Amino acid sequence: MSIACEPSQSMHGWLACKLDKGMFSDEMAVTYPAEGTFQKSVFVEKSAVEGGPGERGRVRVRLVRQNGSVLAVLPSANQDIVYVQPQDIVE
Repeated sequence: MSIACEPSQSMHGWLACKLDKGMFSDEMAVTYPAEGTFQKSVFVEKSAVEGGPGERGRVRVRLVRQNGSVLAVLPSANQDIVYVQPQDIVE
């Protein structure tokens, strides 16, 4: 999914997520949302997360507001995008 936005519509923040051990020692598996049916599960660098495997933690994301919705661009290799709930964001 490609998102076109003005620079003023994009900012960084933290997204609540579920954390698990990654395939390699320098990465973590990030699942959003932390509870319920997941939208996306991706691998990200450990430096982009707060928390440990098996915990509810948070991941640093780029937030985009578009048409009344908030999307988060995850720091994965493919820059995966998820629709997020406002209560899951800390800016």
